[in-house]
Amino acid sequence: MEENNNGQNNMNENMQPNEQNNVNQNAQQATQNNSNSNMQQNVNNNYSGQTQGAFNNADVKRQAKEATGFFSAFFKDPLTEVEKISKNPSNKYLKIAIIVLVIWLVIIFASNVFSTASVYLFGVLGSFSNFFEHFFSKFLDVLKELIAPICSIAILAALAYGFSKEKKKSFMHVASSITIAKIPVVIAEIVSLLTLISANISTFTVPFAGFCNVLSTILLFFTIKDIVGEKENKKIFWKFALIIGIYYAIEIVLSFLKIYI
Repeated sequence: MEENNNGQNNMNENMQPNEQNNVNQNAQQATQNNSNSNMQQNVNNNYSGQTQGAFNNADVKRQAKEATGFFSAFFKDPLTEVEKISKNPSNKYLKIAIIVLVIWLVIIFASNVFSTASVYLFGVLGSFSNFFEHFFSKFLDVLKELIAPICSIAILAALAYGFSKEKKKSFMHVASSITIAKIPVVIAEIVSLLTLISANISTFTVPFAGFCNVLSTILLFFTIKDIVGEKENKKIFWKFALIIGIYYAIEIVLSFLKIYI
């Protein structure tokens, strides 16, 4: 009996190290598996991030190419491009219209900043405190100047949409078309920045602005013609005259609020 007990004890003692070794091996294997899993997950995340970044870069390049192509075609044949935009709703043209509007607003804001800085920052008694004091004192006027282009586009788009025979085109599409027709006005705003260098340049910039306004009016006429869907020149002429007449009446009302569209 004692020999049996001793044998059993020896077997138990031999089994305990083996079991311990198995536990250790299993733990090491689990740790290795977790490590490999984490490494694979990190690789997948990095690859996903790189792929997403590549798609974003490709999308930006594609949009930039589309915008460049549009502006190139617009300056070559503006009437054809205006007709395409007016008759074919597309997100591409909406994005271009947003770009045009943003540039317009940035120019207005920059013009106010530089005109204030030329006197109250770069002047003889200029300082940062004087600059910020005078700029923020007329901030409400700057805000009204920024609102003016948006009001102008919204009013013309609402009138064109209201006079259209069929309401198949969305308001945003109509507003995008009106914005594109305002590109000559935006160009005139860009050129007007030259007056910040010298007031004498206004001898050139003022007539140029008038010239650009005429071009914009011509583009606006054909844009509204396509939006309204009127083919007869006689009818579209009087509709256009009525739309512009209402627009200027609204402009008079807004002028009392010191918003000059």
